[in-house]
Amino acid sequence: YNADGSDFYNLAQTMAKKFEEKFEKLCAQNDVGGYSQEGSSIDEPTIEDKRAFAKCLYKISKEELGKVITDLENKCPGALVKNSAEDEVEINVDNITPLAFREVVDYVNSCGA
Repeated sequence: YNADGSDFYNLAQTMAKKFEEKFEKLCAQNDVGGYSQEGSSIDEPTIEDKRAFAKCLYKISKEELGKVITDLENKCPGALVKNSAEDEVEINVDNITPLAFREVVDYVNSCGA
C-alpha cells in the first residue's frame, strides 16, 4: 500500500514519532500512563511495596492520614472507595497510579512511618 521508503510512508513514520513524543509529554504533565514529570517511565509498585505502604498507614497520625487521602482524591480518585453512610474511606492500593503511589509513599515515609 505505502511501500517502505515512499513519501507517504516516511511522512507517517515522522508523524507517528511526533505523536508518541507529545503523548508521553501530555501523560507526564497529567500524572497518567506511568510517566514522571521528566518523561521517564515509573515502575509499577510491587506487591511488597503495596503491603509495606498499607502497614505504614497504621503508623501515621490522623492528620497525616487525612493528607494522604486528600492527595489521593486529587491525584487518583479511582483509588478511593467512599462509604458516606458510615463516614469511611477505603484505599484500594491496586488502583493507585505508579506516580501517585511513589509520591504518597514518599510522604508517608517522611512522616516517620
